[in-house]
Amino acid sequence: MKIPFRYQATNYDCVPTTFINALQYLFEREDLPPEVIHKVMQYSLDSINKRGELGRGTTGLACQLILQWVESYKPKDFRNFSINYRYLQGEDVHLKQNNTIVSCLNRGGVALTRLCNNKTGTEFHYALALNADTEYLYFFDPYYRVKNFSGDDAKAMDWLGDTEREGFSKGQSPNLRIRRDRLDSEKYEKYSMGPIEERECCLIERI
Repeated sequence: MKIPFRYQATNYDCVPTTFINALQYLFEREDLPPEVIHKVMQYSLDSINKRGELGRGTTGLACQLILQWVESYKPKDFRNFSINYRYLQGEDVHLKQNNTIVSCLNRGGVALTRLCNNKTGTEFHYALALNADTEYLYFFDPYYRVKNFSGDDAKAMDWLGDTEREGFSKGQSPNLRIRRDRLDSEKYEKYSMGPIEERECCLIERI
């Protein structure tokens, strides 16, 4: 049984929420080992802000640790659980011709994508890319919202809400689409991937 995606509970837990949504998308509930969920939560929310407060986000290092542990984990009681991952950084994260992100999506994989959350480069966000066409990438954004975007952002992205889409399991449809040109922008813009040297993306496929 496939389980509906979840939304993040706070302003800071987008990474563990997106990781768990990725696994729910790739596997049936019966095939997901509880140890995997435990490790995702254990390694996440490791960021410390300038005031010394823990849990105000998740670092790229923590994302890599999660992926390495999950890929190497081979539980005897969950023989259907096995993933292949690729952690992309910098110039490897782009949407130009023959890019690895869309290739992964076309094979049925997912892309956990780091996005800018403001125009100053001080806030970032993770969302789960599920599908792509010639103009847009389609995501499940774990940050719940009730209003669509406004101004210039409304020209670059659409909040789709909880509408069910053909080809997706119930509760696992994309709720956001973002234009490719906005995503691939090197500027600090809402939901762009931002400057090349700061880009990160985690590709996960079931094997």
